[in-house]
Amino acid sequence: MIKIRSAKEKDLQSLTALAEKFKPGEVDNKKRIDVLKQALGNPNYELLVAELGKEIVGFIDQWIIYDFVHGARLSYIPNLYVRSKQRKKGVATKLLQEVMKSAENMGVLEIHVTTRFDNKPAINLYKKHGLVKELLALEKEFKC
Repeated sequence: MIKIRSAKEKDLQSLTALAEKFKPGEVDNKKRIDVLKQALGNPNYELLVAELGKEIVGFIDQWIIYDFVHGARLSYIPNLYVRSKQRKKGVATKLLQEVMKSAENMGVLEIHVTTRFDNKPAINLYKKHGLVKELLALEKEFKC
């Protein structure tokens, strides 16, 4: 049975291993761990993991920001990943439902997610859960 819970510092190695599967070669694990430690200490950040037995098989995270134009708090979900062997078993749905419930409990006005245009499974999942307003997100990368 899949259990959804908040991530803890003891999960860092498992999470960085999953992040490497999600975004291979993007950055080294030390940098991921440093950033993750900082994020976990931020009250406006939430990272949930999906566990099967003692193994972490997926994660979702969200940032809560204050948007003065909307006059409210907004949720941004930058990452949702489930290990390939556990896909199409409801894991992503459980993760998304939990983070949406949390966002609602925090009083956010809107939830925003991003995914690639060709990621039909993710798009279908998000639309199934009411994320239907489509916007274009643009990005510029800087070399750090």
